[in-house]
Amino acid sequence: MDKKSGFTLIELLVVVLIIGILAAVALPQYERAVEKSRVAEAITLSNAIWKAQQAYFLANGQYATDLSSLDLDISGTDTTASGTPSKRLKNFECRAVNAGATAENASKIAVCRRQGKPYALYYGRTDHKLGCFPDNEEGKKWCKVFTGKTAEPYLF
Repeated sequence: MDKKSGFTLIELLVVVLIIGILAAVALPQYERAVEKSRVAEAITLSNAIWKAQQAYFLANGQYATDLSSLDLDISGTDTTASGTPSKRLKNFECRAVNAGATAENASKIAVCRRQGKPYALYYGRTDHKLGCFPDNEEGKKWCKVFTGKTAEPYLF
């Protein structure tokens, strides 16, 4: 008897289908994990800017108008965002906002905006908390992923 060994076309299609389903489930989880690791960088940077802004305010009575005025060394390319001097990094563009403002009228004093994604991380002056600001519905999805909150404000 001449018995051939091997896989049938149906068996191969089932294996390919199973691999496709696993990849479809795993890819969004992978994307979330990668984005969360990038957000960790922005959290560190915005926290450093916030602390430097607090020190600057104590010394000068107002918040700094420029990141270069702060006792802070952020590597990156100098740029301007909405008229405010900023640092462009690999994944984020960070800046001191409400520059030159006094304590009464400054709500957010450190912002890191994600390049290519519709959200920004910020530190608030009054509540001393890190938050996520979405630009649209996709940004709300990302802020929910990072903060675990289902409604605004998205505070960490």
